[in-house]
Amino acid sequence: MWNGAFTAMNKSNVRVICDAGPVIHLDELNCLELLCDFQEIILADTVREEVKHHRPEALKKPDIHFIRASQGSPKCASLRTMCRVFSLDAGETEALAIIEKNPDALFLTDDACARLVADRMGFKVHGTIGIIIRTIRRGLMQPEEVLQLLAQIPAKSSLHIKRSLLEKIIEKIKKEFHL
Repeated sequence: MWNGAFTAMNKSNVRVICDAGPVIHLDELNCLELLCDFQEIILADTVREEVKHHRPEALKKPDIHFIRASQGSPKCASLRTMCRVFSLDAGETEALAIIEKNPDALFLTDDACARLVADRMGFKVHGTIGIIIRTIRRGLMQPEEVLQLLAQIPAKSSLHIKRSLLEKIIEKIKKEFHL
């Protein structure tokens, strides 16, 4: 399994704004270090509190530097409205308010409604599975390692994903890499 050992010169120049889900789920899978590939990892204060409640050790990893940010509500009226209509929680709303000020950043969330809102607003968005699969393209993990990690999701993670969807993702990777 990938041990997180790569040099800073290989780090991508992508800034990410994280919702709690990906931090929690990657930590459950013992691969939170995958976030080290990003230039900056920004956590809204409310997201930080949620992670602290569910996975306090995730915030204490010496190799991962989370940048704290406090933003409150989005400035854009349509974004505020969508956050209310989709009943997004305080962490998701604050994270979206931060990405509103950093539109070139990548929003990491596993919440379907938060992803929909981010997509509607034109923000780039990925979830835990996208982060894991990204490691193949970045040369950080081999496809076989990614498949092993994905197979562990139902047993080791609280990530809610339909088994059939996870199986389709696994089959797509196998087909793409002739495994």
